[in-house]
Amino acid sequence: MKKLFPEFTGVTSAQWKEQIVKELKGTDFNKLVSRTHNGFDVNPFYSAEDLKENKAPLLTNNDWDICEQITVQDEKEANHHALRALEGGAGGLAFYIHKKIDTAELVKNISIEHIYSQFFISNDALHVLDDLKKHYGKINEHDGKIKCFINIDPLSLLAYYGEWHESEEKDLQTLNKLIHIPVNVSLYEEAGASTVNELAIGLAHANEYFNYLSEQNKLPEKKALHFIFSIAPDFFTEIAKLRAFRKLIFLLQEQYGINLPVHIHAQTAQINKSSLDIFNNMLRTTTEGMSAVIGGANSLAILPYNNDFGKATDFASRIAMNQQHILKDESYLCKVADISSGSYYIESITDSIAEKAWEQFKVIESKGGFIACLKNNFIQNLIQHDANVLQQEFKEGKLVLVGVNKYVNPTDSVRSTEFGVGSMTRGKGLITPIKPIRLATELDNKKSTPNSELSTPN
Repeated sequence: MKKLFPEFTGVTSAQWKEQIVKELKGTDFNKLVSRTHNGFDVNPFYSAEDLKENKAPLLTNNDWDICEQITVQDEKEANHHALRALEGGAGGLAFYIHKKIDTAELVKNISIEHIYSQFFISNDALHVLDDLKKHYGKINEHDGKIKCFINIDPLSLLAYYGEWHESEEKDLQTLNKLIHIPVNVSLYEEAGASTVNELAIGLAHANEYFNYLSEQNKLPEKKALHFIFSIAPDFFTEIAKLRAFRKLIFLLQEQYGINLPVHIHAQTAQINKSSLDIFNNMLRTTTEGMSAVIGGANSLAILPYNNDFGKATDFASRIAMNQQHILKDESYLCKVADISSGSYYIESITDSIAEKAWEQFKVIESKGGFIACLKNNFIQNLIQHDANVLQQEFKEGKLVLVGVNKYVNPTDSVRSTEFGVGSMTRGKGLITPIKPIRLATELDNKKSTPNSELSTPN
């Protein structure tokens, strides 16, 4: 067979730029370069010349566990919800538990040993560690991975509530009870942090644990790292975010002489969701889910489109599950080891995000590290600045939510949101708490009618 590639001469970046300027009738090329919130430029096109080196794939397997996220209020109801999700094709469960529960009732008839599961608990639910010791941290004989994670993250709880549960010393001692190291990075995305600051803070969060465990000589005992990320709507940036973080956490582990396996659990963000034109949330979560799996998430929960606007309906939960089935069974995103590997654009912004985040991480460390920067408000101020920029762009219409601040349905009326968010305010505890925000809260509240019901397709 005759090879055709030698028939074509290569085109340099300089030639592309020249042609672009010609086609745009002399437009200054620099005007086509955009500046991101993350402090680096994005060019209108990329080529092999933009890559500093040949990039090897980051992942050898792009499959992921389809998860159902369940906040446990009533054990029997949560168990019924979980079993229904598994029957609907879920391969994992993410339970959020903030009180003492009957764990046996919660996991009744669920084969925890055969699925991915995470139990995100607070200090009031520490008994779950003992209740699930048969499964927690065990290596699955079929894939050689840890499938059950019990996540209690003292630093995340400190950041959210603004105070320790008991004391810094006693709260951090909880880590000694864990087989792995859990880090909830999603809080920083939901509070409005830029991608670079989100990764830098998440890295400092993990490093605080590494430091503590090293001092206790407990770090070598840990078997894995588990990170939780929220995935925002910036499609390519979110792909690059997860890829950049894998590089950064590998670099950080090198400093400690460890190489723990990394599990990234992703969930669709809530910062950009609205009860206005509410079915648009399904479209938003679809692209966010794609970003997560292309970026290399090991497990994913796509939240129902009405998740924070009253109790999610069966229809909404079924659609959220089927969105992932479509990504797997109809789009085949699980069949390619590292889909974005070799993309000039994604590889370039992955490197840019990683470099900027590492620089910001070093700034945090130079100021005493994660806990110190919470106490002196450095981290809160970083996030608040980023959140203010987002909120201002949303108000000015530069950041668009279709059906919310553009192409608005004038007859739309919705229920009041149950999502208790707002601007960060100083709490009565040790530090200023970091709280999630939602960009559309003000507009939702203006349009809300307390007793109205959302229509749902059959």
